Amino acid sequence: MKIIILHGDYIKKSQERLDHFIDSAKKRGWEIKRLDASANLSVSEQLSAGLLFQDKTLFVLGDVKKLTPHDFVWIKKTGKELALTLVVYAPYFVFKSILSKFPKDIKYEEFKLPRIIFTFLDSIYPKNVKKVLVFFHELIKKEPVEFVFALLARQVRDLYWVRVEPKSLPYPSWRLNKLKVQSEKFRVKKLKDLINKLAEIDIAVKTSKSDLVSSLDLLMLTKLE
Repeated sequence: MKIIILHGDYIKKSQERLDHFIDSAKKRGWEIKRLDASANLSVSEQLSAGLLFQDKTLFVLGDVKKLTPHDFVWIKKTGKELALTLVVYAPYFVFKSILSKFPKDIKYEEFKLPRIIFTFLDSIYPKNVKKVLVFFHELIKKEPVEFVFALLARQVRDLYWVRVEPKSLPYPSWRLNKLKVQSEKFRVKKLKDLINKLAEIDIAVKTSKSDLVSSLDLLMLTKLE
């Protein structure tokens, strides 16, 4: 069995890589079989069901967490003898403890967000508008502004979340501490206002009533002054 694992927090790039594998398989005339996480069958059972045309099928698993201990045993013992091609896609980093459960000859590709993205997100707080705008415009030279907007919205959401209910935020302690320090530079009311403004921008842009870059420039100029 040939297994390729795509994982990391740079979702745009990992998705592009997944699309590349799928497009390449289609050009060869292969069938694309997505392993249904909601199916009654386990992943190994779904793979077994596709053995008839195994050499002309690309199997895609969209959530590595759906693999059970039995699936890992099957992959190592039975799957290694089969001509299966499986791409496992994870829009997050897969822990080494999980990767070690796969056969040693698997191929995995890791996609990390560029450092400037973290620099931009970490710079978002009041009285820092000049730096925020510099990082923002540097970032959108290489990344779609829609992608940057999504990251910004998530960051503001997390800053609010860590202030009002930190115990329910599903992040490691180091990230929670980092978010907490940054969030304390805001008043809670300011974070709520930012969330509402981002929602308004999202609607305005989707209804062609506003330009995203200009809207974000104005937001940062007025809310992070």
